[in-house]
This record gives sequence, structure tokens and C-alpha cells, in this order.
Amino acid sequence: MKERELKRAYNNVVAQTISTSQKFLFAGNQFGDIFILSLKELEKGSEEPPNKFVIRPQGSDVAINCLAFHRDFLIVGAIGIIYGLKWNEEEEILSTKRAWEIKIPMQIDAVQVPDVNCLWLCPETDALYAGCGDNVIHKINLEDGRIEREFRGHTDYIHCVVGQSDGRIYSGAEDGTVRAWCDKQQQETSQMEPYKNPDLLRPDWGKWIGAISVNDGWLICGGGPRPAIFHLDSMQYTRAFDFPGRVHVCDFVDDSVFIGGEHNHVQFYTLNGTLQANIPVEHTASYSAVWQLSPFKFMSIVGFSNKLHILKDFRFLDSKLELYTEDSDADNEEPFDEDASF
Repeated sequence: MKERELKRAYNNVVAQTISTSQKFLFAGNQFGDIFILSLKELEKGSEEPPNKFVIRPQGSDVAINCLAFHRDFLIVGAIGIIYGLKWNEEEEILSTKRAWEIKIPMQIDAVQVPDVNCLWLCPETDALYAGCGDNVIHKINLEDGRIEREFRGHTDYIHCVVGQSDGRIYSGAEDGTVRAWCDKQQQETSQMEPYKNPDLLRPDWGKWIGAISVNDGWLICGGGPRPAIFHLDSMQYTRAFDFPGRVHVCDFVDDSVFIGGEHNHVQFYTLNGTLQANIPVEHTASYSAVWQLSPFKFMSIVGFSNKLHILKDFRFLDSKLELYTEDSDADNEEPFDEDASF
């Protein structure tokens, strides 16, 4: 099987982010390729799907686990490293050379380099929080690349980190706990274990937490346990959602709750748990969803397939785009230069 055919058959896209201008979408997969899609046609209100992707390989040894965007840099989280690529929006060019990189320190008793599993960027402080396979959340100063502090307490690798502008951070991990943190305190401020609630426990799928989202008053999380919403201050469970599969992505989206994972549909619910939309997808599992309300309404969903799904009204599937196409050629893929320093 040719390399391109292999990639099309086994494409696993787990990371996405939108540029600061909200006009370009970036997606990354486990083969180490970054896909760039211009959203200009969607902005114009065109009924036609966007043009095909530009592909920027990062090297065969780079598995892209997470992405973030800061000013004019695409931030990539991979195995043991976080690095930045300069994005020239006017010319629509992503640099092939790393502008800076940060290596996650190895623990004394570690036997392998930890994955960077998730990134959350605080827009108010420009601090980057990285949840990693060493069970630690690393807070990174993007001005100088310094790891400012470590949040320790999880006993297994971290799947998700989110936060709020007031300095509160929330994380979920393979250990089955959701933990709340504060920048001003050394230890966690609270924790909960959703799998211990009989309404949420799904024994066949384990206790792990795969996704978390927060808004001003509520937290939603899920994984092996059933997805559920909790009151943010008390961390008390209020209601569950009937999503039938394991949960890898959830979010508060335009007064609704969005849930996706190991199921052939993604779903939107009201905050009271009523199903609003049941949208079919061609993924074995959905691993990432990014969205925006302005300057135009848009959501992109990716996972274990070669398709990217686009929603323009959050209730119906508008289009599906092939990431690797049969007519993709080498001219579309530039070699990657790993030479970098902070």
C-alpha cells in the first residue's frame, strides 16, 4: 500500500485550532501532518465547501496531539515537546522552521518521554497550560519559554485542561478524577470522581475522564463515565446526558451542550438534557471540535477518519472534506526544518 493510501485509510486527527483572525483552520494528525484550510469561502457565505487543504509535514517522528494559536504562532504539542511555528497570514504561509521549542522535563523515575496531551491558552495572561503523560500540568510563560510552575496531584496521565480568566484551572485524567486548581495555591482546591456516582458509572468503559468544558457557572465532563453537568462552585452533580458512547470531546456551544466521542453521531443537548440535534459523522471516534460564532458561524469536527465535518448552524451537517485526497501531490507538502531555539 502506498504511503498516501495508508494515510487515507488510517488517518487519525486529534487536534484543531483556529487562527487569531478566525479565517484559517489548522488540524494535526498522528502521522505528523498539519492541514491548513482557508475559511474565506465560508466567511463570504458561499454554499460551496472550502477549497482543499494545504499540508505541512512535521516529520515522521512527530505525532501531533494538540494545537493552540497565539497571536501569529501555531503552537504544536507532541511527544515531550511544545513548539511554535510562525504563521504569515498575508501570504498564507506556515514556517517550516520552529521559531521556539519547550521540552517537557523528564521525571526522575520516568521510563519514557511524556506526551503533551492537551493545551489551554489563557488569553488574559498569555500563559500556556499543558496537560501531559507525566500526570502533571505544566504552566508555561510564552514570553521566555520558562515553565513557571507544575500542578501535581493526578495519579495517571492527563487528558484535558481548561480554565477561566480568574486563574481557576480544571483538569481531567485517566485516574478518573476532575480536579480544580488555582494559580495562587500550590495544591488543588477541590476534586470529584464522577465514576463513583451510580448514575454516571459505566463499568465496561472505565473511570477515565476524556473531556471537560466550563462556562461561568457550570462544568461538563465525561469519558468512561456518562457525560454530566456539575455546578462549578460546589462541584455537585445536577444531570446526565444520554450520549451512548465514550466521550472524547464536550463543550458549551451557543447555549447548548455539544458531546462527541466513540459513536457515529455527535449530539447537541439543552442544558436541561433534552436532545436538540443528532448529527451523523464518518469517524470511528470524534476527537476534536472547534467552533466560533463570529465573524461567521462555524464548527469543525475531526477524528479517526479522513473526513473533516463542517457545521454552519450547529444543527445539521453542511459538508465533509477529504483531508488527504487522491490528487494531492508532493508540491503541496514542504519538508520540515527542526532547527529551533526559544
